[in-house]
Amino acid sequence: MKNTGIKFLIRSLLGKTIIRTILFSYLVVNILLLLLLGLLSVRDSTESLIREVTQSSYKVMEQAARGLSFNLEEATRSLVLLAGDHSVRRMMIPGRGIDIGGRIQHERNIADVAFGVSSLQSMVSDILILGKNDYINNLDGRKSLQWDYSFTNQPWFRQAISETGSKGFIALGLHMQDYYFRTNISKYNLPTLSIALPVKDYTLKTIGAVVANLDIAKINALFELSSYNNESIFMIDNEHNIIAHREIAAIGTKLSFTGIERIYPGFSGSFMAELDGDQTLVIFHPTAVEGWSIISTIPKSVINEQADSLKSNLIDFIWLCLLLNILISVLITAKISLPFGSLLSNLDKIGKDDIYIIKNKYKYRELDVIGNKFRELVVRIESLVKQNYQADIALKEVELKTLQSQINPHFLFNTLQLLQTEIVCGNTEDSNHLVLSLSGLLRYSMKQSEEMVELKQEIQNVKDYLYIVNKKYDNRIDIKFHIPDEDVLKNRVLKLLLQPLVENVVLHGFGENPQSAKMKIRVVTVKTGILIVIHDNGRGIEKNRYRQLASQLNNQDMKPDSIGLFNVNQRIRLKFGPQYGLKLRSKEGVFTTVYIVLPRN
Repeated sequence: MKNTGIKFLIRSLLGKTIIRTILFSYLVVNILLLLLLGLLSVRDSTESLIREVTQSSYKVMEQAARGLSFNLEEATRSLVLLAGDHSVRRMMIPGRGIDIGGRIQHERNIADVAFGVSSLQSMVSDILILGKNDYINNLDGRKSLQWDYSFTNQPWFRQAISETGSKGFIALGLHMQDYYFRTNISKYNLPTLSIALPVKDYTLKTIGAVVANLDIAKINALFELSSYNNESIFMIDNEHNIIAHREIAAIGTKLSFTGIERIYPGFSGSFMAELDGDQTLVIFHPTAVEGWSIISTIPKSVINEQADSLKSNLIDFIWLCLLLNILISVLITAKISLPFGSLLSNLDKIGKDDIYIIKNKYKYRELDVIGNKFRELVVRIESLVKQNYQADIALKEVELKTLQSQINPHFLFNTLQLLQTEIVCGNTEDSNHLVLSLSGLLRYSMKQSEEMVELKQEIQNVKDYLYIVNKKYDNRIDIKFHIPDEDVLKNRVLKLLLQPLVENVVLHGFGENPQSAKMKIRVVTVKTGILIVIHDNGRGIEKNRYRQLASQLNNQDMKPDSIGLFNVNQRIRLKFGPQYGLKLRSKEGVFTTVYIVLPRN
């Protein structure tokens, strides 16, 4: 009884039954609830990870901002020493001449102060001392500076002497160090960030500025504390220009993406945006310099990778719940379907060899009769549907392969080239024959309404095709037709029956360079109908390949390797019956013969 119930349950699940509907409805509802729970859990876990990543990045960025602030304050102290030095002011005061001795003494004083400054700096790569009177100096005493460089005309110098900055210095932003000699490869024409401090005379009039060029490589080192793969931390100014980045090529480029206006200078925040086609978490944090912001970009895919372990556990839990749900559902369904399983099991036997029914297990005889008739009806319907389906599939395949056997563009292109050659060479007769043969082929293949044609038309179509092909090979193929009884040509045969077979002979039997090639086509009447024999002395067929082709021609359920042979054989059998079709004989390196048996009509 239990085995009967299990078999019935399996059949019920495979067929469209009330039991399957109840079971699947129950499963679908529970699966949807479990999936909804899983999606919510995964979503919440992802959001939690985003918050965690954001907080972690905030800490890194805040630490970088503190490091930047500390180094800027250190650089500012150096600027204050130089900007407040008497000798620096004296050298920048315009209109007051200084004798040679005084100038030398002031230069020595400036060099001493510069030496003390350079020995204490960690972030500053160089300090420029620039006066409005064209006085220039730096930490190495002008040895690396171009003397004729016009510092006073530079926008960043004019900014240094005209604005008031935050925390006592002026942020000049990014500019190129094109004022060094080319031999100074570590600085020449490379970008740098600068801060400046104006130099004033005793009347508080600005007479110049002291500019500190910051070492971008050391600034970038402040952003290398991230623990996330593919996270990029960099710094931008108030115009969204990248002023510090690990990749030097990115410095000076403009950061642009949809939603960038959400980065507010002086504030911290985060949001999701699309960068380079990927969803990315953008985090921003202010710095000590007004308008400068530290930016962190983390692809969402990286965050998703961090959630893989949690998602894996959630998925495993969901799978376990699904499995338990299915097992419980199957057990309940099996218990419900057990009484019906025994009944339907006996009904199934009636459609087979066993016609005996255990009557004492069923209360109503009418149920047995109804089940029996219903089963027989279903079997008949299934048989008819299967036959009709197979016939439709076979017909569609035949139609497709028939189209494949028609003239292809490559053949047409070669024929037109051949015709052009004959015309150029002045072979009027051959050109005319080629045109007639080609037009005959095209006209014959384009008459889609005709399924059956006279054998005479089919033979003429083959002659036209072989004339064009043989012309291509300079008539190196000896082609003969042997038809003792011309009346046989009045029989009607399937259209485009022979062309695929002679194509196989030319392509596979003779190849691209036929030598001593012979082809003979015979049409004779035999007891069973009409026999068409296509014989060639080509390459023949290798023994294993020959056995494979012969097996495919005899077994229509096998997938064919040779579309031409299989197509012709299938068309003949579908039209006239299994007693007609193709036979094949071949010997490798000697010959190949195709026998076509057709009915007389």
